[in-house]
Amino acid sequence: MGNASTLAGFLLLFGAVAASPAGGQPSTVDGAYAKLSTGNAQIARALFEAQTVTPTSSPSGARGITTTSAKPLSLDQLAAMKQSGQSWSQVFQTMKAQGLVQDKSLAQVVSRYQQQQQPRKPDRSVVTAASPSSGASGGSSK
Repeated sequence: MGNASTLAGFLLLFGAVAASPAGGQPSTVDGAYAKLSTGNAQIARALFEAQTVTPTSSPSGARGITTTSAKPLSLDQLAAMKQSGQSWSQVFQTMKAQGLVQDKSLAQVVSRYQQQQQPRKPDRSVVTAASPSSGASGGSSK
């Protein structure tokens, strides 16, 4: 029995060490987004908003069961991935592999996000009221 409890203790210790992030950082992701720089926060937000959850059908042998793709990541989860040492490109590739994003590149994600954040310019095809000198009054009065 001594060997079994030693083995169980070793497995618990190994599991605790394996579950700890590199560098001894806490494993919590709460508040990770708030710690990002402005530029990194914008990339995290772009990735967050680019996530899509689409239903996927199982193979025909599974009686038509429909499931959804991976659960979307929170802003804090995205930030924690970055803070654990992954590049944004690696975070994007992970999300793409899980089916969370459909874009072809991180640049595409960020570009679309930035375009959405810009204020819309007024439509140039707006009709304005005619001025009195334009002859819009219906004709001359001579």
